[in-house]
Amino acid sequence: MSFGENLQFYRKRNDITQEQLAEQMSVSRQTISKWESENSYPEMEKLLQLCDMFGCTIDVLLRGNVQESLQEDTAGYDRHMNRFSVKIVAGIGVILFGLILQILGEAFHMPDYFVNTIFLFVAMTGILIIIEGGMQHVRFAKKHPHINPFYKEEELELAENRFRVRIITGIGILFAGALAAVMSEGFPVPAGCTKEIYNSVSLLFFTVGICTIVYTGMQKSKYNVEEYNKENSPVKSRKDQLVAAWCGCIMIVATILFFIAGLGYEMWEKCWIAYPIGGMLCGIVTLILNGMYKE
Repeated sequence: MSFGENLQFYRKRNDITQEQLAEQMSVSRQTISKWESENSYPEMEKLLQLCDMFGCTIDVLLRGNVQESLQEDTAGYDRHMNRFSVKIVAGIGVILFGLILQILGEAFHMPDYFVNTIFLFVAMTGILIIIEGGMQHVRFAKKHPHINPFYKEEELELAENRFRVRIITGIGILFAGALAAVMSEGFPVPAGCTKEIYNSVSLLFFTVGICTIVYTGMQKSKYNVEEYNKENSPVKSRKDQLVAAWCGCIMIVATILFFIAGLGYEMWEKCWIAYPIGGMLCGIVTLILNGMYKE
């Protein structure tokens, strides 16, 4: 394939118009058209900019076969996304485990200051794990804003089968936790503790179920390389900018409310609900903006 064919292929694969690419490259649309028709060629500076944008080398862009280069995971995308999924799920699991420890401490009549300190320490550890994983993902996305699709059809089919099994398993574990909570009403209270000990058992089921579902969802999104490229494209749509801004603000407010309720009113048992509510609001905002900015 020639330079013009490669450039046109990358541009269309990233769903970028000639006008958008021209704006990003600080040239005219006619210049992009000439590049693609090979009536002219970009300078070295522009070539490097194109390589950074599309995640390829100069050799591949100028005279390589783009179709062949798409078959390999040269950026280590799969390995990175697996680690990213594990870190996010681990952070969520650690936070919920801190809540389980708090409930257990209260069930065994431990001092409130001790129970709250343990919860804060464990929860902050989980939050730091999530932050570190997110920062690594941001660095990876900046370094590799475009990934050439490389998953084979059999890999995608296997991933889809795993997704169904894991989602059903996660939902089943959540139902098991709900069943345990209902059944515990008829159980006798062990000596030396309160009935809240059964709440910790139910929450343990919920923790495993939630982590299973979150991990499954992140693994499924890993195979959607085109969506990854769209999210990290240097040419952002107005809708994507608004979704990112609104969701960022919502989760910041949720975090503020979490600490106000916990530190100010000692409502650690309930204030965690701020994050699921924040997540639902992000989903609602995304649906609304998707309807307003149909592409």
